[in-house]
Amino acid sequence: MFGGQHMMKINSKNVLNFLRTDSHVDKRGFLFKKGELNKGWQKRWFILKGNMLFYYHAPHDSEPIGMIVLEGCVIDNCQSDKTTFSISFPVEGSRTYHLCAETEE
Repeated sequence: MFGGQHMMKINSKNVLNFLRTDSHVDKRGFLFKKGELNKGWQKRWFILKGNMLFYYHAPHDSEPIGMIVLEGCVIDNCQSDKTTFSISFPVEGSRTYHLCAETEE
């Protein structure tokens, strides 16, 4: 369920419990995510909670299809498009996530 994390062991049950708690959600909304295998842009529902960014097929889904632990990440804005950015990690072989918002908000 939680792809993209090569260096960290994650207890998915504990993460899901954290996600379902009533603690504050920092941000939520749709972003477009460029697939790792399917290189097209896919609209996904994202929830940022602490240093964890969860993504879903749709807002009503009960479990995320993926999670990005943002600890130690580097975020780069696309110079030609203010709504496109990437999340990468300074570890060789780590995945880079390419995301795009519909607006600058």
